[in-house]
Amino acid sequence: MSLDERPLVGDARARSLHGTSAGGDLVVLGGTPDADLLASLEPFALTRRGDGPDQPADQLASAADVAARGSGPLVLVAADLRVSPVALLDVLDAPRDTTAAAVVGAPAVVGAPVAESPFAPVRVDDTARRVVSVGTVRHVVSVPTAYAVGVLRVAAADRARVAEVLRAAATSGSAREPGVPAFDLALLAVVRDAVVPVAAVPLAHVTVARGDVELPGAPGSPWQQRLRAASRGNDGVFSTHAIRPLSRRLTAYGLRHGWTPNVVTLVSLLLGLAACALAAVDARWSWVFAAVLLQASLVVDCVDGEIARFTRRYSALGGWLDAVSDRVKEFTLVAAVAWVAARRGEDLWWLALVVLAVLAVRHVEDFAYAMRGRAQRARPPASLALDVPGDGGPRHARTDVPPPPRGRALLVRDVKQVLHLPIAERYLVMSVGLLTFSPAVLLWALGAASVVALAWTQVGRLGRALAGRDGFGPERPDPTLAKLADLAVLPRPTGRGRLSWQLPGLLVAVEAGALLLAAGDDPAARAAAYAWLAAVCWHLYDAVYRLRETGRGPSRALVRATLGVEGRVVVLALVGGFTDHPAWALLVGAVLLLTAYAVESARAWRSDAAGRPPTRQDGRS
Repeated sequence: MSLDERPLVGDARARSLHGTSAGGDLVVLGGTPDADLLASLEPFALTRRGDGPDQPADQLASAADVAARGSGPLVLVAADLRVSPVALLDVLDAPRDTTAAAVVGAPAVVGAPVAESPFAPVRVDDTARRVVSVGTVRHVVSVPTAYAVGVLRVAAADRARVAEVLRAAATSGSAREPGVPAFDLALLAVVRDAVVPVAAVPLAHVTVARGDVELPGAPGSPWQQRLRAASRGNDGVFSTHAIRPLSRRLTAYGLRHGWTPNVVTLVSLLLGLAACALAAVDARWSWVFAAVLLQASLVVDCVDGEIARFTRRYSALGGWLDAVSDRVKEFTLVAAVAWVAARRGEDLWWLALVVLAVLAVRHVEDFAYAMRGRAQRARPPASLALDVPGDGGPRHARTDVPPPPRGRALLVRDVKQVLHLPIAERYLVMSVGLLTFSPAVLLWALGAASVVALAWTQVGRLGRALAGRDGFGPERPDPTLAKLADLAVLPRPTGRGRLSWQLPGLLVAVEAGALLLAAGDDPAARAAAYAWLAAVCWHLYDAVYRLRETGRGPSRALVRATLGVEGRVVVLALVGGFTDHPAWALLVGAVLLLTAYAVESARAWRSDAAGRPPTRQDGRS
């Protein structure tokens, strides 16, 4: 096998090795490797060591010796593995030097041979993106979610600890039991030691085999499978069935012509803003073209993430640009439609402001709840002895990897995704609204869909929280919540309250209400109030993605300079109570806020980009 398996996708640069984490020592566990396996590993410049022993205990001891002596990365591979080198790029040529294991989900059709196959079932913590439990023929894994492919890459900094773990595993009773593959035992030992976190690198849509069992991937060559895997799955019904098939074709073209993710993001933004400009023209033909351009912008918006994943060129700044540009397009289109309504003599600025507030409340509530869950599950797994057959999971928990949903289960999942109103569904609502040539229809439809999505998430989450069924523990608060709550004087939340995640969204709702009261019945003031709230919401999204990608939120100096939500509400009360014409005051406030937020954000991202290595946690579409 080679990296030139045809049909190829993209140009030579798109398919090239980065070399940032390639190289190191290779240890093959489980016997004599197939020639195809060695050919698949050849592009990664690995030096094969530790050959000779036949018994698992001896193989683990030999691998421990290699780990203790070397200084670069260490790669452990199952001897019976068959996989294309293209599928191993994300593990063996990743942007960062991390300890990681390749995993693959259950294929579309799972039969008895897979359950009895050499593939070890594993449980992956989706929040931490790490392997937390491993099963073998002698060890049970509770609630597994994927299979271990047979590749474990150990970072250079973790080799000493892994050497100790493997040496201890070689002397364990499990290493003397018949039928336990040496690779699975090595992975189990490292995961159960719980000192070295093992990141889970999913190999989606690729063909992989161990022994006589093959898990089929997507049709086509390994490069075509990689293109399919670069297209994010399970991100919404409309996106999966309508947008992604188009974006993959455009991504293939872009990969052949050297497109870069950030340039594609800019093109998507320009297409979206062009759609907004056409919507502001107030002609039926322009609204039809605006609807088409909005969908084209969404297709192109998917391409930047697909290129980044295909080429492994991730950046926190790129994820932020992608996400924030989406919000800019949404905010501007809502404003353009409200502007047209005003020109027709219908004041819908208040409705536009409410729609914007509901969208922002829902998104910030999603993020705060997700970070709350991450904090609750942030405890590293406890170290577990290798000879213990169970992993401490619940009794009677399932021990097989579930297949992808089908039939009724798939329909239920799709309905839930639509109710959550992901970006493709929101853009679809806006495009259909544009085709009606009615600002009121568009805004009411978008507002109603957003309220349903907010209610859908709120009912479930609040119900679990109030019933105490969400696993919340105040001893593990969310550290990002205080940075997300835009409070300058009032105490910021500690995250120890069961409902603390609701506060950031509540603050947005309070400021939106204060803006409506300050603007009164003046249409111009309501338009200025929309601009004010748009600036605040832009800052909110900026804070969300900075916290997600870098762990650092807005500075306290910025929060104090912009008065915090409580200070701005006081200002709005003064504007509404003592000004007969509040439009100018609100507009000036919006400009000042946007300027302060943009300057501080640009400085923070420039500083972060200058001193931070690339990250796999890419937030692109």
